[in-house]
Amino acid sequence: MPNMSGDAMRGLAVFISDIRNCKSREAELRRINKELTNIRQRFRADKTLDGYQKKKYVCKLLFIFLLGHDIDFGYMEAVNLLSSNKYTEKQIVRIIK
Repeated sequence: MPNMSGDAMRGLAVFISDIRNCKSREAELRRINKELTNIRQRFRADKTLDGYQKKKYVCKLLFIFLLGHDIDFGYMEAVNLLSSNKYTEKQIVRIIK
């Protein structure tokens, strides 16, 4: 089970830090496209993603959306989190709604 001390998502924090440290718009776009490719592959290939991983990827998609980029996938994963039996998975969707 991933370490979630203080509800921190390390992968999300690293991604945000990477974006903030980009020196140019092109570098930011390359990093975002790399992450979108990774998330898309995970959602397609890994049907065994746990709740933590789903929450992390949905949060990354939300961050990318807030930066002004179009997102064309990930909606069903957010809906699946909302319909989960675990409150911690529902909570993340409630926060981003």
